[in-house]
Amino acid sequence: MRITCLHTADVHVATFDSLFHDQGADVQLSHVVRADLLSQAQTNGLETVADAFEAVMTSLPAADVVLCTCSTLGPLVDALDGPQYLRIDRPVMKAAARLGENPLLAICLESTREASLGLLMACRADLRPTVVHCKTAWAHFQQGNQQAFAKDIAETIRAAYKDESCVILAQASMRVAAPLLIDLQVPILSTPQLAVIEAIAMAQS
Repeated sequence: MRITCLHTADVHVATFDSLFHDQGADVQLSHVVRADLLSQAQTNGLETVADAFEAVMTSLPAADVVLCTCSTLGPLVDALDGPQYLRIDRPVMKAAARLGENPLLAICLESTREASLGLLMACRADLRPTVVHCKTAWAHFQQGNQQAFAKDIAETIRAAYKDESCVILAQASMRVAAPLLIDLQVPILSTPQLAVIEAIAMAQS
């Protein structure tokens, strides 16, 4: 099976190589990194990259599944015509919707808020989510300091947590904080692993 990943940060290449390898499936995996798409969406709005995003996605070599690993760009995936396209956060939002009515949705980028919250509510309309913006964490990610990034996210979430049904780490990069939140004793959902499992299932169907 052939799966292509579109990333907006180089760090995700190694992450997804490892996650797909751990699943043990026979996958021909390729990666495309376009940091400019996220940068422009953050600065000028998601609609300003719609045409460029579609051009990139539709020009990729033929694959059974094309996985976009950027949550901010997720709504643009939904607008594409084709069953092979997968937005990274759809599997995790579906999982969260099954776990209870009051999930905690954590984001690091304001540009992700509308995309992530909209998808979550589309999965279950009666949810009462709490959105937590880890405002100071992203600077650590940009500096390549994964330890500080994870610690900042975990501390912000722990300070805001009030017995929610689960914690959703909305962006792929946030998965590094999951081990630091085990003490909350609720499901800590991160997007990459569930997306990898879903991508393989789609490719096999």
